[in-house]
Amino acid sequence: MILVIGFVTLIRCSVDDSSEVNQFVFEVPDYFQIEQPETSNTFERLDDEFFLPRADTVAALGRVLFYDKRLSKNNSISCESCHIQRKAFCDNEQFSMGLQNGLTPRNSMSLINSIYQRRFFWEGEREQFSAASSQAFGWPIPVLNPVSNHIEMGMDDTAELVEKLSEIELYQDLFGKLYGGVINENNISQALQVFLQSIISKNSRYDEALENPNTFTYKEKLGQELFNGKALCIDCHKGDSFISTWRNTANIGLDEEYVDQGAGDGHFKVPTLRNIALTGPYMHDGRFETLEEVVNHYTDGIQEHPQLDWSLDNQDINLDSEEKEALIAFLNTLTDYSLLTDDRFSNPFR
Repeated sequence: MILVIGFVTLIRCSVDDSSEVNQFVFEVPDYFQIEQPETSNTFERLDDEFFLPRADTVAALGRVLFYDKRLSKNNSISCESCHIQRKAFCDNEQFSMGLQNGLTPRNSMSLINSIYQRRFFWEGEREQFSAASSQAFGWPIPVLNPVSNHIEMGMDDTAELVEKLSEIELYQDLFGKLYGGVINENNISQALQVFLQSIISKNSRYDEALENPNTFTYKEKLGQELFNGKALCIDCHKGDSFISTWRNTANIGLDEEYVDQGAGDGHFKVPTLRNIALTGPYMHDGRFETLEEVVNHYTDGIQEHPQLDWSLDNQDINLDSEEKEALIAFLNTLTDYSLLTDDRFSNPFR
């Protein structure tokens, strides 16, 4: 997604009523233009009806909301607290710390390429279409769930959030520019969603290799062959998005008996593998520290479970040490380092 830059307006805000005024940059184009993300034949094409004519500025507002700690009950936690840009929009912790120093029960997922996903969170949850989501880009994201979660951000009443933001001069100004001054749950959700869906990773060595296959080393090419064949990875992680668009959740045999049942019977969301080298620890409970441990699970650690995914049931994935190294080398080519420093997705508060 291209966020078109017009002129730059400097707006001032305070982190709380008594703090010194900080400065941030808010991009407000003279005109509004949005282009669909570049797609390959394995990416789903997005319907024009999902595109907003003011997407650039809506995303810019969402960026402000994403980084503002005042969206939490006690002004201590922002969305960015658990989804850090330089860490590929996760936090590299097994469990994340919430507003009262409580820990989340699951590992934080990366937020990249959400526009290509239909379900979210480890249960594979999908929000019903609403006035906000139906005017956004792709499948609706339940963006306010973490805000209302009692452990994460604690704003359990969205009416309280609306009232809180309505009293802040910064948001009176920004929502005035975009929504005629109407600050409500739909408009807040839409702005956050459009920002999240603008975070697209398509600048990795893998993407270079799509144009020039000679970009890959021998080991990386071998890893790609294994990924698409013997290692069975492609059964769940398909196409250039490296996520299944139809198998939303799967039981991959982490346990014979699950304490956390996920979406039911040990089924958890199939995550994208984009930037996977940067998003550990892995699995819903962060049990694996490294990609080596993840690969070893599939070769030696799959537990028998009545609901084990059919792609793994009665399959024997045998990889020797060289093949394991090659597979990991290929996964490393999915890293998009430019995303980690892209100013469009950075903290707007200076």
